[in-house]
Amino acid sequence: MEEHQSKLANFSLPLLVSNFASVFGDGVYRFGLNWFLVASYGNAEILGMLTGFGFIVYVINDIFVGSILDRFNRKKVLLAADLLGALGALGLSFLINPDKPQIWILFVLTFILNVDVSYSYPATRSILPDVIKKKSLAGFNAWASAAFSTGQALGPLVGGLLLHFDWIDLRTFLQILGMMLFVTVMFNLAIKYQPAPRKETQIIEPFLQSLMAGFKYVQQSPRLFESMLLTIWTNFFFEGFILAMPYLIQHNYHGTATSYSTALTLAAIAGIFVSLLLAKLPQYNTMNSMYRDFYLLGGAFLLATFFKYLWVFIVLVILYGFARSAFVIKINTVRQEASAPEYLGRVFGISFFATDLFSPIITIALGYGVALMGEWTIFLLGTLLIVGMLVIKFISKRHKQKLAINE
Repeated sequence: MEEHQSKLANFSLPLLVSNFASVFGDGVYRFGLNWFLVASYGNAEILGMLTGFGFIVYVINDIFVGSILDRFNRKKVLLAADLLGALGALGLSFLINPDKPQIWILFVLTFILNVDVSYSYPATRSILPDVIKKKSLAGFNAWASAAFSTGQALGPLVGGLLLHFDWIDLRTFLQILGMMLFVTVMFNLAIKYQPAPRKETQIIEPFLQSLMAGFKYVQQSPRLFESMLLTIWTNFFFEGFILAMPYLIQHNYHGTATSYSTALTLAAIAGIFVSLLLAKLPQYNTMNSMYRDFYLLGGAFLLATFFKYLWVFIVLVILYGFARSAFVIKINTVRQEASAPEYLGRVFGISFFATDLFSPIITIALGYGVALMGEWTIFLLGTLLIVGMLVIKFISKRHKQKLAINE
């Protein structure tokens, strides 16, 4: 282990830039896609169909990605995924009709890009312990999150600026995405990947057996088990708030599209800020600090319910951006530190599977309920967040005690 650690670096610029390039290109493309599809078809039905199809692609790939990452070279999986996305985006850009995009091309494109994301995101996270030294993981996770949040913030802004040019169309946005994915591939090639030695039995393990072994490994690790519960519940909260946000701004806080755009930009800036803060103060990158973050955030939501002002709601959006970025940094660090190298791919695969599998529950429920509850949606989300943290803490403690007794 010490010999392996001595080969690793404290920082990786290629890995940092690839985090930015991929999410920036995706942000520019998604902004253009949403705009041109609504403009071409006059409604958001196609977007809804593509989102539903994309969700199915995610869930199916989440089942296999962990075993694949633990079976094969993770850097090669990352390169293959992003190369597939780059070739797909550029190739289909020459076939698409920018004035009336063909539905079949949009579905093929969604399939290719979602396969790319399904493998590249967990690969990027699981590759870190074989690139960055353990003592530097917490700090680098924060820098990576800062690059990711910066890409999220700049993507839509650049997309909006490009729409001011008459010659820009959907084909252009698709080609920008393809080029940014090629840039990502180039930087990923430069990553100095030093995989830890693996057991031979792990390499030849059947996929189904490997998958079940991953679930059992998570179940028998108190920290990983707790991290999965936190991931599922906080994702309920985050996705619910994202869904409710535009409706509440328009109907309950009487804001405008500019208010919505400003709130999202400020949330992204808050994410960048907390990433830089945790990069400087990695000692706060812990499981216990996650609970403190969510208790405070839940309390802020409960309190804000009784102050029906737009500026108060925008403050909540900023706090949301702060908490979500902090959570991603901290939960990734926990998993990287608590997982054995041969299981890390499956650990991240299971976390993505749990997130994608349960996301529709809250989105469907709040999709119908936010119009009925109005600003009391905020009170409900805050209550669920605080109660959820208390329940997860209790379940995790009992689970740890049970494992200790069985041993």
